[in-house]
Amino acid sequence: MSFLAPLTLERAEDWWRRTISASHSGAIFVVARNVEGIVGTVQLHPAWAPNQPHRAEIAKLLVHRRSRRTGLGTQLMRTIEDAARRAGFSLLTLDTKRGAAAERLYQRLGWIPAGTIPGYALDPDRTPHDAVIFYKEVNQADESR
Repeated sequence: MSFLAPLTLERAEDWWRRTISASHSGAIFVVARNVEGIVGTVQLHPAWAPNQPHRAEIAKLLVHRRSRRTGLGTQLMRTIEDAARRAGFSLLTLDTKRGAAAERLYQRLGWIPAGTIPGYALDPDRTPHDAVIFYKEVNQADESR
């Protein structure tokens, strides 16, 4: 999730505050809640380059362990893809840890792997892991799912 150990509540709250306040005005944050509180989230960040107004990056798909294997990850991804489409984006990209459950989720949802980058990021214990880069073209025809 981009955090190194030890992760404290204060560090996490500070990260979220900074991320939200520094985000592009077109960024989209989706938060799922149940009676116990927040159980998932996903973000969309428009590409920064002027020649890529059609592209956005999906980031931080997080599902609380008590809500995993319930379809929430799928629901969050479909929600953010629909939001991207409505906002006028036609190409989405994301990266995920190779071999993680999220990699299988993205493949099931029609995301296309573009390649793997070795040693892309560090696990919380500072062990490097590979990342798979995915893309997905979304357009008005996709709305019929």
